[in-house]
Amino acid sequence: MNHKNYWRRVLGLGTECGYTLIEAIIAIAICGFGLAAILGLYGVALETQIVSENIFEQSLEINSISDEILRVLPDPERVTLSDKANEVLQKYPNYRLEEIIKSEQSDLYIIKISQKGIRSQVKYFWIKVFWRSIE
Repeated sequence: MNHKNYWRRVLGLGTECGYTLIEAIIAIAICGFGLAAILGLYGVALETQIVSENIFEQSLEINSISDEILRVLPDPERVTLSDKANEVLQKYPNYRLEEIIKSEQSDLYIIKISQKGIRSQVKYFWIKVFWRSIE
């Protein structure tokens, strides 16, 4: 038995019909890489969509909190800005008033709100409001 010819036939060297074994292995590897790339891109796109939806929902919630705070500001019953902000935040259990910062600009306040999210991760939001206390 001639071993040189045996390996030439197995590897497809010197044959003129069909694909060689090396060409088949390369083709399978390229197809596998392409399939993995497509599935990876699909997974990233799906994850991006989920993250985008979460950010959108959270921004809607923050905007509604901001709108409610701005709506109760003219109410003369509550004396302090923190009372008004806390009144609104009672409706949102994951949000908490951290502090109210007086800006250098006249009657401008920055309300710092925290939100405890998934895995106890804390996020902070700042809402700027113009408010003059009635004294």
